[in-house]
Amino acid sequence: MAGLLLLTPLSAAQTAADGTTNTTAERPTVWAGLGLETIVPFSSLAVSAPVGRVGALTVAPRLGVDGLVLLGPVVSADLLLSRADTGWYGGPSAGLILAGKGGWRAGVVGGYRSRTRPDLGFFVEGGMRYTVFREAVTNYRAPAPGQPPEPPRDLTLPSPSLRLGLTYRF
Repeated sequence: MAGLLLLTPLSAAQTAADGTTNTTAERPTVWAGLGLETIVPFSSLAVSAPVGRVGALTVAPRLGVDGLVLLGPVVSADLLLSRADTGWYGGPSAGLILAGKGGWRAGVVGGYRSRTRPDLGFFVEGGMRYTVFREAVTNYRAPAPGQPPEPPRDLTLPSPSLRLGLTYRF
């Protein structure tokens, strides 16, 4: 909700000097980029498509895969809210970590996208997620005689992200 409140005044800046607003219709979009999640580099590929409007905001789910170096793939789903197909956007984000014992992440993303050509563009995006790696922390101390070893614990951490990339609109 806080992201939505931040998004609204930022989107208002898309109004041109003559009082018109960018009303270009949203189209399905392919997103490809590189970034950092906490300190881990990753590449990403995703597809979004508009599904409707809530007031003045367009709702476009984005489904994708992030390939985190050393950690493996993460399937992600973001719900992007924006006023136009260029400019500011943001929304909730969730993902499933498929490597190792697995895990999940949830948070928000927000960014800016623009076009360099009618179908080709770029984006800059930041995010803040809460990430859980299942059974990632183990205790290497030997258990006392007659005691069972400690079970592995989940590793939880806030994970900021920064992503830069290209978009292609159909």
